[in-house]
Amino acid sequence: MPKSRLKHIPGNESFWGIPDTLSFFTSPGKLQEKKRKKYGDIFRSSFLGKPIVTLMPKDATRFLLVDNPKVFNSREPWEMVLKDLFPNGLMLMDGDKHKFHRSIVAEAFKKEPMEGYLKLMRPIVSSFVQQLSPGQTLLFPKFKTWTLEIALKVFFGLDTGTQLPRINQAVSRIVKASTSFPIKLPFTTYGKGMRARKELVDFFRSLVLEKKENPGEDLFSRLCVAKNEKGEMLEEQQVIDHLIFILMAAHDTTASTLTSLSYFLAKHSAWQSRCRDEVQNFYDSRKEFTVRDLREMEQLGLAIKETLRIYPPLVTVSRKCTEAVAFGGYDFPAGTFMSTPFGFHHMNPDIWDNPEHFDPHRFSKERKEHLRCPYAYSPFGAGIHHCIGFVFAEMQIKLIMSQFLMRVDWSVPKNYEVPMRPVPIQEPEDGLPVQIQIREK
Repeated sequence: MPKSRLKHIPGNESFWGIPDTLSFFTSPGKLQEKKRKKYGDIFRSSFLGKPIVTLMPKDATRFLLVDNPKVFNSREPWEMVLKDLFPNGLMLMDGDKHKFHRSIVAEAFKKEPMEGYLKLMRPIVSSFVQQLSPGQTLLFPKFKTWTLEIALKVFFGLDTGTQLPRINQAVSRIVKASTSFPIKLPFTTYGKGMRARKELVDFFRSLVLEKKENPGEDLFSRLCVAKNEKGEMLEEQQVIDHLIFILMAAHDTTASTLTSLSYFLAKHSAWQSRCRDEVQNFYDSRKEFTVRDLREMEQLGLAIKETLRIYPPLVTVSRKCTEAVAFGGYDFPAGTFMSTPFGFHHMNPDIWDNPEHFDPHRFSKERKEHLRCPYAYSPFGAGIHHCIGFVFAEMQIKLIMSQFLMRVDWSVPKNYEVPMRPVPIQEPEDGLPVQIQIREK
């Protein structure tokens, strides 16, 4: 789109978007707030050479993701950074293609499969927490290892063994490549990410035939044989592409949220105790439980929601309008790239009371602050592209954290503040060092 068509929007574009792109990759919140103060709640800038309009009014998420789904394209904005790394990812699809793929992938996240995943996960998580030892521990790399092992065993039916370090490295390189300039040379971060993706493609392709002939209860098997209501199935390459994206999402984003949650429960010991008492009562009252039963961990659920408010794994989302639209007093021509920052909306004082303060009770039935502005709180996205695995993510986080609470007490120094890197996902630069004490049984 010619830049002249957006000249009526306040803001500016820098050369090929390099300054804005670099600033976004290092500190998106500061960049957005700086431009907001200078230009207002709606402004234009540039990202990877394309002009983009940022929408910061509190109802922007609803406008961009919910109210007009047929008008906004998800594929093209995501393709700017993910086209080579996650082709056939659900985020990179629209219309009938998105509906078809989502209908099949959704089969793997229905009630029966979810109960199967829970049963597979319980002994795995139990073995993890039993291996914890007293002293200082870096939680983020530990949670990354745990969630990767869970994903490989529960989603893919694999015994990790010697494959774990190689797959972990491949996933990490792909994630890093997603926030680098898309320069396809072997020595660049992007080039290394593409090479890592090829390694995963080759690895999963070698397993497809076995999964089709002898399907198990894992997600890999389910995708290989899943059919939608019309009896349609995914092709082999499509299955592999979805697996790679799900592996990344189930691994890094969950590890990120577990780490952020651990940080807040270490800083707020009263909440750590409150959640521990709740999960102790939960496990004392039953030997077996279902995914639905996990809802009884209400206090832990509130703490998770508050963690996702302050540190959402994804800090912003983008779309491209396919028709001319109007919002916030401005007209936008067809072809305009737009974004809205979840991170800003989650901390907006016009929506939240004392937004800088960790206060899980703001999500309680009595207060319901998240309902003051529908969709302003959207840690899993919203609309037709709402995260398809959000129930699994919540189940995994509750299961791991509840057993973690039962096994250990943990703390951080009184004045410690976690140095969080927000892009591509929320990640502590220091790994989140905590002091662990093993609890007596």
